[in-house]
Amino acid sequence: MKGFFRLLIGVLFTFALTGCFGEDYDVGVPTAHLSLESKPSVKLTEGNISWSSSSGDVNQRIGDVQKFGLSQDKIKISPGEKVFLDFQENEENGGDIWTDPTLKAVLLNGKQRIELKMDDHRELKFPSNKGSYILAVEFVSSRGTAQYVGNISIQ
Repeated sequence: MKGFFRLLIGVLFTFALTGCFGEDYDVGVPTAHLSLESKPSVKLTEGNISWSSSSGDVNQRIGDVQKFGLSQDKIKISPGEKVFLDFQENEENGGDIWTDPTLKAVLLNGKQRIELKMDDHRELKFPSNKGSYILAVEFVSSRGTAQYVGNISIQ
């Protein structure tokens, strides 16, 4: 009888381990959130997307980023405010794992383009110039490129 239980436990253990090897963690485009100093975080809107994973490809084109950005809700920022960019797994699609993505952030206002410097902790500082801007964030990983857009009002 002892031999039967050992065999049964061995078989169950083997099935449990093989289930772990078959999991696929490569799905979905991440979501981007802007964490502000004095307010709750705000989810940025997906813009142009070109993403490939085992769950399928996502190709989305919005055209004019500034026009699209103006259609989003305003995010009020204080002049010179520091914010933090946070990227989270897309739980709708089961999540994703990224390694060393390249990030770029820029403020657009007509023909004006202001590159925002980002530190290793994804913290960036907005300029002290008041006005309306479109924030465009580019996330590049081995799976593709995702752009996020926000309508920023510095006041």
